[in-house]
Amino acid sequence: MIFTHSFESGLADINNEKKVKNKSLLTYLENIAGLHADSVKNGLYDIIETGFTWVILEWKMQVIDRPAYGEKLDVHTWARNSGKFYCYRDFEVYCGGALKVIASSKWMAVDIKNLRPMRITDELISKYMPEPDKNVFGIEEFEKMKEQPAYDTQAACPVRRTDIDINGHVHNLVYLDMAYELLEGAEPDFVEISYKKELHYGDDARVLCRRDGESAFVAIKTEAGTSAVLNVKYSKQI
Repeated sequence: MIFTHSFESGLADINNEKKVKNKSLLTYLENIAGLHADSVKNGLYDIIETGFTWVILEWKMQVIDRPAYGEKLDVHTWARNSGKFYCYRDFEVYCGGALKVIASSKWMAVDIKNLRPMRITDELISKYMPEPDKNVFGIEEFEKMKEQPAYDTQAACPVRRTDIDINGHVHNLVYLDMAYELLEGAEPDFVEISYKKELHYGDDARVLCRRDGESAFVAIKTEAGTSAVLNVKYSKQI
């Protein structure tokens, strides 16, 4: 089943070129995933009844032609395939019928009582009527993102109160904000994020970056270990 919803970019969503920022695009994708879950009674208002919540593990997004301010974004999403403890969800973003963005994501269901991963049953995933043959990147599974042996630059990035989300830890898209502290210039056209360990208010995080031509690799760490790794690619050399 293809679930659709339309969004329109506002002033807070765009960069100085009047184009929609990556964080805003990912926000639209996250929101439509939530709306799809709401439609099958697995959403925010159903957590007490279902006993679980969805948690994002990874993002992968490719911007084909960046949408501009004021354009209506028609977003399509669908559940793709699943394993025992995770499932994939893909996305397409259209403006005026033209495909602008493709993305994929990996999610885990977490039991709200013990905060442990919950097995994804056939009964659960069937509510979303998966589209296993519709795959925007043509890959069944995400490859594991490996850390770099060394980094070129780093910066302190302490966690603020405003970074915390409804689950009591840093919201998944704040990690992109953190990475941008060391990513100068234009928005990257490809973004990949893998989450490893939650960050909480007061954590003294550090952002580390290694650049390589048209790509950059970022790790976000604390003394307790790595919280997230990101890989970005630009349309031209940085």
